[in-house]
Amino acid sequence: MGIADSLYSQPKYIIHLNDNQQMFIKILSGGIHEKVRGHLCRCMGRLFSCTDGVLVKTMVVGETAKAESRKFSGTVHGYFESPLAFQVGGRITRRLVSSGDRVTAGQVLMTVDSKDASEQAAAAAGALNAAEAQYRLASSTMARYEKLHELQAISDLAMDQTKNQYELASAQLSQAQAALARAENNLGFTSLTADRDGVVGSTLYEVGQVVGAGTPVVLIVDDTKKDIHISFTEKQYGKYSVGLPCTVTFWAFPDLQLKGTVREVAAAPNTSTGTYDAKVTLIDAPSDVVVGMTAEVSFDDPQGNEQIMVPLSAMAAQSEQPAVWIVRDHKVYLQKVETGQYGNDTVEIVSGLQKGDRVVTAGVQKLHEGEEVRL
Repeated sequence: MGIADSLYSQPKYIIHLNDNQQMFIKILSGGIHEKVRGHLCRCMGRLFSCTDGVLVKTMVVGETAKAESRKFSGTVHGYFESPLAFQVGGRITRRLVSSGDRVTAGQVLMTVDSKDASEQAAAAAGALNAAEAQYRLASSTMARYEKLHELQAISDLAMDQTKNQYELASAQLSQAQAALARAENNLGFTSLTADRDGVVGSTLYEVGQVVGAGTPVVLIVDDTKKDIHISFTEKQYGKYSVGLPCTVTFWAFPDLQLKGTVREVAAAPNTSTGTYDAKVTLIDAPSDVVVGMTAEVSFDDPQGNEQIMVPLSAMAAQSEQPAVWIVRDHKVYLQKVETGQYGNDTVEIVSGLQKGDRVVTAGVQKLHEGEEVRL
């Protein structure tokens, strides 16, 4: 028997031959001196892949991609995040805070040029003084004319004209008072103050830049409570509702696990990403968890049951009943199962498998009961 025949006759080996290996077998099968042949045989490991068992691809029940699809990456945010803006436009003259600074409600953060607002307030104050003088004159005139009218010393027409002038002066006074209040408000709007206690998330403008009314310039983050911002795809959107519990882990603290609940799910997709934004509120988050950290949010099965799904390629053709090959101690055994719903490339296993079973998903066509396999 030649060496090629002896190689093929090994019962537990699978030999994969390329063109060069087949040429090598022909050389070994020829008339080569025994010492040369022995030396070449010692080099066989470099040319042949000779390993025990059939090579198969497997999956472990409970460790499927479906479980991975219930994990979402996100970042830590404050429970409230307020992008603050000036109510009047102008050139920024002072920036009193920087990113990361802690602030209190009412603290001044930035100011814009107040020259125009100050002049408008001064003009409004002058107009109010004039209106008050006119009102005092009209009021005293009205009082004198009323006495004269009682004595019938003046006509009804003169009395009506005096009364009209008094009412006009009163209206002008109210108008001037409102104009001054508006001007003083506008002067106050040139200083931007914090609306709550928190930390400065970011400053978006610098001194010297001109901003319009309503343009956000500072982000204030209320970090007394913390959220994780994640996103759902269209397929996932209906499965995760407000109030659903979850587990949150952190890249910076591998041993830390926190509980959380879904606080908010957007009703419409984000125009930039096409996904549905969601907020998960952390329960009793420690101070070490700070805004900006990376987190992973894990949900249990939204339907409350662990659904077992296997690829269609895992179904064994050797059985008339639905069955799959499972691996135990590097050997395969046919396991009958009950199937449920079929997907595009997966099938639900209702019974017959348990979490932790290793199922063959590729290479099932030529398997036999008890055959040894390689993973």
